Amino acid sequence: MLIGIIGAMELEVGALKNLTENVKINKISGIDFYSGEINGTSVVAAAAGVGKVNAAVCAQTMILTYSPDMLINVGVAGGLCKELKIGDIAVADAVVEHDMDTSPIGDPKGFISGINTVRMKCAENISDLLASAASKLDGVNVKRGIIASGDQFISSDEQRNRIISDFGAIAAEMEGASIGHVCLMNNIPFGVLRAISDGANDDSVIDYPTFAKLAAENSIKIIIDFLDNVKEVFESGEN
Repeated sequence: MLIGIIGAMELEVGALKNLTENVKINKISGIDFYSGEINGTSVVAAAAGVGKVNAAVCAQTMILTYSPDMLINVGVAGGLCKELKIGDIAVADAVVEHDMDTSPIGDPKGFISGINTVRMKCAENISDLLASAASKLDGVNVKRGIIASGDQFISSDEQRNRIISDFGAIAAEMEGASIGHVCLMNNIPFGVLRAISDGANDDSVIDYPTFAKLAAENSIKIIIDFLDNVKEVFESGEN
């Protein structure tokens, strides 16, 4: 079993790279792919760069080059619901592209032509295992729901309220839905895990630099626990 892990920034996946044994580095399209083992589980990890296009290029390249059994997107996000404070965890049940909008020609907001959907469902068994791992962190609240992606850093109440109103999302970031989009096109199961770094509001520009590192550290702890359990759960046929 090979687990693909994609973050946008080095702070989101750097610790995983450092833990990887027997590592091989392959640079493709300007992205360094680190393959090896973490605690006996085969992984390939990469920092894609910020934004939907970078994430999509990374995901498609990883799938074509390494044929992972699943992809996990890990990183930080802005919280969109009162239950999620800085450092808490959002696990996606589905992802949406909040900046995709062909509604002037009659489509629902977020509708993606080709796969013909708005909400792209994550693999339930992956989300279950991510949420279970997250629940082991002391003092951290875990919430499941829709995570919205777009090529915008959400930093105003107006943007925040629009995404909540249109999609009912619990968190907003810039990559997860594009990775989900690529995975659906390739029939690869996927999950999205995000630690909350800011409130996706008028204070986000202040909060993000202060808390992004802390939030990323929480998400990495969860991924390590996930990797420790994923092989046993999936190979035994559970979930």
